[in-house]
Amino acid sequence: MSKSNPSEVKLAVPTSGGFSGLKSLNLQVFVMIAAIIAIMLFFTWTTDGAYLSARNVSNLLRQTAITGILAVGMVFVIISAEIDLSVGSMMGLLGGVAAICDVWLGWPLPLTIIVTLVLGLLLGAWNGWWVAYRKVPSFIVTLAGMLAFRGILIGITNGTTVSPT
Repeated sequence: MSKSNPSEVKLAVPTSGGFSGLKSLNLQVFVMIAAIIAIMLFFTWTTDGAYLSARNVSNLLRQTAITGILAVGMVFVIISAEIDLSVGSMMGLLGGVAAICDVWLGWPLPLTIIVTLVLGLLLGAWNGWWVAYRKVPSFIVTLAGMLAFRGILIGITNGTTVSPT
């Protein structure tokens, strides 16, 4: 490291206008934002403004909340260079179990939530045990889990819809 006199240190002053930081952004970001705006404008125009109504925006946000929660969990799986194919099927199975506990068995809501969370924890730990301790590739484990969870759900519901009467 060289020694310098503090009075000799010069600060870099930006020479261009206020848009100099925009040059460092990726072009793909601008293209994606433009595509989203174009899609929003298209659907707003074709639905006579109903697309951007408060009711529809609320409905869209409610529907994407579950996917967003699952995506946050999947980030950690992807960061560790693994894959989980069973996440959607496990969510379906746990939703089916929650519906059965609530509708068919008449359990109170707190008990239904606790049972569903514990079952989800156990199923996730089962998948993780195979990957971490038995060294089976996560692709194989979660593919088998996906098929098993779907089959279990169809088996316990007999393929029928669980809905309140």
